[in-house]
Amino acid sequence: MTAQLIEPPSWSGAAHARNLASTAMRVTYKVHPHGNHNVGSQGPALLVCRSEGILAGALIHATVPRPVHVVANAAMSRALRQGMLTRAGVIPVRDETAIDAQWLAQAALEDDRAVAITGAAVSPAYLLAMTGAPLVPVVVLGGEGRVPTDPPRPRSRIDVYFFEPIRVRVPGDPLRATTRTAIEEQVRQALSDAEEIAARRSGRVT
Repeated sequence: MTAQLIEPPSWSGAAHARNLASTAMRVTYKVHPHGNHNVGSQGPALLVCRSEGILAGALIHATVPRPVHVVANAAMSRALRQGMLTRAGVIPVRDETAIDAQWLAQAALEDDRAVAITGAAVSPAYLLAMTGAPLVPVVVLGGEGRVPTDPPRPRSRIDVYFFEPIRVRVPGDPLRATTRTAIEEQVRQALSDAEEIAARRSGRVT
């Protein structure tokens, strides 16, 4: 089975989730997006955010200018039933291999959609290598409570930074482990740089 034979996740569900998240997040918190134009309005884009916060996916939904398919992190998966995730166009991670999630995300990217990976449940290396989609680093500041998987207090300020798309270099066969390792290092460095810049711009500590 290949990603090309898999039906992409629900686009209308992602659009509906975006509308709901936008209202809920802005009513509950003081959400400030920065650079969300970097996501663009068309074409494939892979947004990557290292936050394991339960609201990371909802905050991305609420602040991007287009529907996006969020790959659920561990906290989001525990909080919502799989049926709810699927109807919202969210990509669930059903097991440790995350193969089904990778295939669904690849199908969405190959259909020129935006996909967001939150947390560490899925590595972006395979998707970047196989689709050639640009990497958009995302940093969420203030989106977690005292415990990372808890939500922040109502009316807290939350900053969501979207950085310029990066064309990741694929140094060899996309299916080779060494190639994916090299891509993972590029992603790690890009996210570390983005987190440092976001912390400096906001005056906050990540």
